[in-house]
This record gives sequence, structure tokens and C-alpha cells, in this order.
Amino acid sequence: MSISFSSFGLWLALNLAAIDHWDSAVVVFLKLLVIAVLVALNGFFVACEFAIVKVRSSQLDTLTEEGNLRASFARYIRAHLDAYLSATQLGVTLASLALGYLGEQYLAEMLQPLFALAGIHSHAVVTSISIALAFVGITFLHIGFGELAPKYVAIGNPLPVALALERPLGAFYFLFRPASWLLH
Repeated sequence: MSISFSSFGLWLALNLAAIDHWDSAVVVFLKLLVIAVLVALNGFFVACEFAIVKVRSSQLDTLTEEGNLRASFARYIRAHLDAYLSATQLGVTLASLALGYLGEQYLAEMLQPLFALAGIHSHAVVTSISIALAFVGITFLHIGFGELAPKYVAIGNPLPVALALERPLGAFYFLFRPASWLLH
């Protein structure tokens, strides 16, 4: 973990060193933020999907009888599982497509100054290697933090995850109900 974290620090420092204006530093920060938000959104929908499938109805029933409103809504989601699974799949697909489209492009743009620092000036070489490295980086982020980590958390703790994510999932379902209905 420290190797990849220190490598990221070196990469970030080199990117910031290659920036001529602080406005550009803000742009780099915003692009990294967009990538992080898209990975987090993907993770949110993956966690929702696994939590609502894995949580036991009996746990939700007990909490609902005790007056827990979150459990009541999570129980409603569980009772309408197919519709909400369609919503989670829509969310995963939208977040993944946006991450692939924007993330690869943003990372490739941020990697290109490193090649100039290394003395590589061939546009074809720089573009090809930047795109390949960006693809690998985005794939790693997507699988590791947007798929596997949230899946393991939701499978290991389905009740707390279901209770924590039921309202945002309900809001997403409400906003995208027509699209979810078409998929369902």
C-alpha cells in the first residue's frame, strides 16, 4: 500500500511541478475529484445491490416493529427487489460509463506532461502510452474501489449498509424511475 501511495505522491508532485499556473492545479484537482466521485458513485450502487440482496428480511422486520423508519424503508426496498436491483444496475452502468469516458481522458491528459519531463516528445508515443496507462489506472480504481471493496463491505455488513444507503437509493430510484421501469 505504501508503494502505490508513494508512487501516487510522486506522480502528483511531478504533475504539479509541470503546471505553469495555479489555475491548472485547480483543474487537475477537479479532474481527480471527478474521478474519485465517479468511483464512489459506482461503489455506492454496488454496495446497495449487495446489501439489499444479502440483508435478511427477519432483521428488517424486527427493527421495523421497534419503530426504525430506515428499516421500514429498507424492508420496502427488499419487498420490491427487482425494481430496485434495476435501479442499482442503472446506477452502476451510468457511473461506469462516465468513469470510462471521463476518467481515461482526464488521466491521459495528466500523464502527458510526465513524458515531456522524461524527454519523450513524439505525439504518437506520448498519446498511446498515456491512454494505455490511464486505461490500466482507471480499471484498477474501478475494480478495486468501485466494485470489490464495496461488495465485500456490503456482504460482510448487509444490515448497516442497507440502513445507511436506503434513502439515497430511494431518491435515485425516484429520479430515475422511468429508466428503471424500462429496464425492469
